[in-house]
Amino acid sequence: MRALRVDFARPARWPVVVLWALSMAVLAAAAWAGVRDFKEWRTLSAARVQTAKLGEQLRAARVVQSAQAASAAKPPAFSLNARHWMRMLAFDGSGVLRSIESVQVAGAKVVSIEIDSDSQRVELEVEVTGADVASSYLQALNAGTERPAWALSRLQIQGGTELALIHGRME
Repeated sequence: MRALRVDFARPARWPVVVLWALSMAVLAAAAWAGVRDFKEWRTLSAARVQTAKLGEQLRAARVVQSAQAASAAKPPAFSLNARHWMRMLAFDGSGVLRSIESVQVAGAKVVSIEIDSDSQRVELEVEVTGADVASSYLQALNAGTERPAWALSRLQIQGGTELALIHGRME
């Protein structure tokens, strides 16, 4: 057997070079995009941290501002006591008692009196013999006033006796 001398044709180099160049270009573009995205991510992370710090500062400022507004809105403690004492002194409790004592209606007997001088209210519990007696007692209390200060709240029978609950607002 004899050796054959064959001269094979060499493949063209341009497709390999083009493929290598194309892959290098894609790899470079991907690296460039990755670096660019990483820089943008760092910038956004820094902006998020700064936004969080500013938000915390804003919350702290709002807390301080609301605390200042609340402390400014609260009246001093002594003014409440002074206002309470002025209301109590301005309330004419003896006049209320005189007006209750001056009313004389047969069949009506005052059982209890509750005076709240702070809110200037009076609650009167009267034992009556009937609804007409309660009505006449109420009319006698309101006699001589242009605007009625007394009002019948409730009329009930309790243990065989009729009780009338009368509320008054004195100003």
